[in-house]
Amino acid sequence: MKDMLLRYGRFITAYILISCTVWIVGLVIVPQLMMVDYSLWYRDETAVQKRLEKMNVLEDRLLMIDSDIAAEKYLDHPDQAKIDSLDAEYESLSAEISKMEASETSAVKKYGMKNYMTLFSNTLHRSVFLKSIWSSVVITLLAFAICYPVACYLAFSVKKQTAALLFLGLVIPYWVNEILRTFAWLIILSYKGVLNTLLMKAGFISQPIDFLNGNVGVLAGMAYAYVLFMVFPMYNTLSTLDKNQIEAARDLGASWIRIHRRIIIPYAKPGIAVGSIMTFMLAAGTYAVPAILGGTSGIWFTQIIYSWFFDGGNWNQGSAYAFILLLLCVVFIAFMMRLFRVKMEDMAK
Repeated sequence: MKDMLLRYGRFITAYILISCTVWIVGLVIVPQLMMVDYSLWYRDETAVQKRLEKMNVLEDRLLMIDSDIAAEKYLDHPDQAKIDSLDAEYESLSAEISKMEASETSAVKKYGMKNYMTLFSNTLHRSVFLKSIWSSVVITLLAFAICYPVACYLAFSVKKQTAALLFLGLVIPYWVNEILRTFAWLIILSYKGVLNTLLMKAGFISQPIDFLNGNVGVLAGMAYAYVLFMVFPMYNTLSTLDKNQIEAARDLGASWIRIHRRIIIPYAKPGIAVGSIMTFMLAAGTYAVPAILGGTSGIWFTQIIYSWFFDGGNWNQGSAYAFILLLLCVVFIAFMMRLFRVKMEDMAK
């Protein structure tokens, strides 16, 4: 605090602290607490269902009484005492039904883990959840496989001016809206799209391949969409590596594989951790890419969450599913930090 006051003065320091507080409390903590509260309560329909069932039984009895009264009146010698008894019963049941209709009919608000347990009891949702997580891991590994050579090349093999131009070439496509970039992949991977046309003309295939009926389109689209979030952190870390260490390893006869395994990858751990975390979280939480490229069998867990919120109108269930996804992302962050043995300050650098 003293350093901030000396560096920025009271006014700027107060502005920074207030802004950070509003950001953290108003845009992070409060919305998350509201989501947790929504996820923990549900409306118990048991009492309402029992009341409706009882009303249905009483209404059926009224119909039977009407029938009995009509049948008795058609007789040559109707039993007036029986008719009066049925009328009295009819009036009593009608009054009871009116009283039940006038009573409170809203469901009871209860707290519990019912919304969370729905995921584990619903086979389809559970399978989609596991598939989404596994696919996000695959996308993260695919992005790492693509970006690690690129980051090493930019950090060690080109001049700064050339690296700047190459980075500009990587960034320019991201100036286009993500939806438009995803639709471009839809044109490329569609049944009669660019890729199938080129493969058929080259003679590699005789029939078009349905890339969109499965995870191929989703994996390709996401790997392309989030590749920058993997390459930038790794490049930022590798660009600070002293190249003399690599030269010394070469002089001592170390192979390229050993140099990467013993020097470059250990040094790049913070960048790899940050890139993996960002790529995984973006892939697990995306909606547009699987909705456009997923086809009929490429449904994503976020689509189920969206359906709970906006199609089903069940915000409590949607909040529970969203919080489960959030917890999984937090667990993934902790796992990556543990795996690469990095701390928050290392990742911040």
